[in-house]
Amino acid sequence: MDKDRKQQFIIKICCVIAAFGLWLFISSTENPVTTYKIKNIPVELLNTDILTHSNLILVPGQDLSISLTIKGANTNILLAKKAEDFKVVADLSAYALKSGEQKIPIEIRNSPDNVNVINSDNLFIKINLDELIEAKLPINVNVSGKPKEGFYASAPMLSQNYATVVGGSKFVNIVKEILVEEDIQGQESDVIKTYKLKPVDAAGKEIKEVVVNPSHIDVKIPIRKTKSVGVTVKTIGSLNPGFTLASIRTLPERFDVTGSAAALNQLENLNTEAIDLSKINKSTTMDARVLIPNGLSLVNSSDSGMVKIEINLEKVAQKNLSLDIKYINLDEKYEAKLEKDKVSIVISAAEAVINSLDLQKISAEVDLVNLEEGEHTIPIKVSMPEGVNLISEEPDKILVTITKKQTEGTTSNGN
Repeated sequence: MDKDRKQQFIIKICCVIAAFGLWLFISSTENPVTTYKIKNIPVELLNTDILTHSNLILVPGQDLSISLTIKGANTNILLAKKAEDFKVVADLSAYALKSGEQKIPIEIRNSPDNVNVINSDNLFIKINLDELIEAKLPINVNVSGKPKEGFYASAPMLSQNYATVVGGSKFVNIVKEILVEEDIQGQESDVIKTYKLKPVDAAGKEIKEVVVNPSHIDVKIPIRKTKSVGVTVKTIGSLNPGFTLASIRTLPERFDVTGSAAALNQLENLNTEAIDLSKINKSTTMDARVLIPNGLSLVNSSDSGMVKIEINLEKVAQKNLSLDIKYINLDEKYEAKLEKDKVSIVISAAEAVINSLDLQKISAEVDLVNLEEGEHTIPIKVSMPEGVNLISEEPDKILVTITKKQTEGTTSNGN
């Protein structure tokens, strides 16, 4: 029993193998008719210039391909066919085109001789057209990074400031600007390059579906040295004698200036336009323009070159003083006798200065250097602190009599 079952099982397996072999033989030698679909056959568009004449353009990113079903007598022949064995075209000049989606009939111009195309009739391809428009937009230079310390990047100079964006209205209308991008990190000399223009939307995303004319422009980014300088207030005229200038300052007090190295080396400070002190009779704040020398400019383009000048005045007070007159630099072999031993002076200063004046810092003296025996009329020199003015002195000169010392060890009445 077991032997018979094994023989029957073997016979069944042999039958299956024989049937499969017979199918292969028939498929390869008896040539039964079969079909096969070839996908992604590109469709060539003819007379596309008609689109430009009609102010239309193909919407980018479309799949302009079709699938064909072919029939043949040999499976191996069908399987060997590829998309490039077929030439399929669509003639755009034969139809009235308009914006939107359209169905264009296609024509099979070339196919292998040993196959037939089953679905050759009523073949169409869908194309999406958009209105062809253009827009003139400004070119902006997006400069990132910072130049080397002590240098400044001036405004870029472009070979032209506008470019034209051409394409379908769907894409042209979302382009907001045309960008040039450059990183100037660490630069210390001018950057001069030819840049490709990049159309971007409001979010800064590049719109690749449009064409920019011109596609490239020349840009120069000047890199100049900088210098920080203070501001000097230029004045004309004189203050009313009843006032003194307590302080004068500007806001801002300094500016960063850029320009050629030679011009910067010569620059010590920036002067304001002249302020007439004779027209000022109280503390005040006024606006004034800073004068920028030729060949230089302010680093910060937002600076207007204007400063506020704060002028603080104080009332002037006077004081009468009587000072002892001393002499100095008398040769040791002489002694001196002064005609008078005191001088009367009138000084003036701001009230605060007069009220806090240290009288020890005011002195009167005559200089007897290199003088010999006899009578001499010498100017009286009055010394006083800064900010105090000498109005008058009486006398301003004094008669000094110089004689030889009579006995050794005699002292003089001077210092």
